Amino acid sequence: MKLRLGIYTVVTMALMSLFGQQRPVTSTYMFNGLALNPAYAGSLNVFSVVATNREQWVNVQGAPVFQSITAHNSFASNRIGVGLLMTRDQVGVHEDMGMYGSYAYKIRTGRGILSMGLQAGFNSRNSNYTEADAFDPTDPLYVNVSKFAPNFGAGLYFANPKMYAGFSVPYILNNKIYDIQTDVPVSGRESRFYYLTGGVVFDMTNVVKFSPSFLVRGQERIPLGWDLNATFIFENIAYAGVSYRSGDAIVFLTQFILNENFRVGYAYDAITSPLTQYTKGTHEIMVNYRIKLKSHKKDPQCPVYF
Repeated sequence: MKLRLGIYTVVTMALMSLFGQQRPVTSTYMFNGLALNPAYAGSLNVFSVVATNREQWVNVQGAPVFQSITAHNSFASNRIGVGLLMTRDQVGVHEDMGMYGSYAYKIRTGRGILSMGLQAGFNSRNSNYTEADAFDPTDPLYVNVSKFAPNFGAGLYFANPKMYAGFSVPYILNNKIYDIQTDVPVSGRESRFYYLTGGVVFDMTNVVKFSPSFLVRGQERIPLGWDLNATFIFENIAYAGVSYRSGDAIVFLTQFILNENFRVGYAYDAITSPLTQYTKGTHEIMVNYRIKLKSHKKDPQCPVYF
């Protein structure tokens, strides 16, 4: 069944301004820090590219589909990091394309590397309501709406080979998502997000390590959301973990280091919300390519597992 632009939806939207635009959440966040924090750029002291594909709520037509590519590198003897984030988010008749560049400056301390990052870019959004079924095709909301929205953000990131912690506000501006002028104006505005992340690695045996991590998501006018993760690392090659996402899902994830250049990861979200009666869950695939360039110098304080 196609998405319906029904009377209830039209009336509800017409009576209020909407402020709840959700930024996509990935389950493999601990392996792709640049997607959340511009200060992560260059933290690995290698050139790294991560491609992610997330198919949410399988069997639900119009459910979110999210793709992203992040790339980052370090320069100037690991004192500077630069990165690029490209995203595509498709939800029903809505498509959001984003591109952001990031810059990070690193300060070496006795316990690790503190990085301060900035990012800037834009989102290009298109909502084609004509693709939906409507009771009245002459309705003024039955249109194609496009919006270009520049934005910027900042973050802090501290890491060493055994732990990391970060805080970021990657999208500071509360841009309008749409603004349709009818007899009753209809508008939507995105909310500012705050991300707090952290993780550690403990040696359990000579071949097994334990790495708990967390992600806290703060959004204006919305209760806090959080992820708690527990991952085991075997022989520094195979990762296996489970996460709990507040009010939404239990996540099973894994990552394999194929060689010094390639890593692949997979996550399955088992839905715990009432949506579980309509969907078999969410699938997420991640591919990471890393290469150490000639300009990179060995840095013992660089993260190994993050």
